[in-house]
Amino acid sequence: MKRFLIAAFFVLGVAGLPAQTAELPPRIVTGTFELQRGPSIVDAFARHLENEIQARRAAEEVAARSPIFSARLWSYIPLRLESCSSDSSQFFTPSYLTADYRNSARVLEESRKHSLFDVR
Repeated sequence: MKRFLIAAFFVLGVAGLPAQTAELPPRIVTGTFELQRGPSIVDAFARHLENEIQARRAAEEVAARSPIFSARLWSYIPLRLESCSSDSSQFFTPSYLTADYRNSARVLEESRKHSLFDVR
């Protein structure tokens, strides 16, 4: 019912508005217009392929100039050691003494206590 009332109100409101027109002064355009055509899709793709080939050739030339630095051996050596820590205690502390292990053991014991199944 609300939708019908809203639609009726909208139709009556639009019907009561007078049409408004605005007159603009005429514009005279002189000169010739030419359509500037860009390269076709085939030409653009060919230019893209040429750029890719030139970039690959440049990379191969750089690799040929310095064979030691571009050797495959370097890809097996990690460049960043993000997990390194200056705290030596983590290497000498057994895992069962860490806080994470104790917290997870406590949560496991609590879940066993509240379990529906009797696990002993």
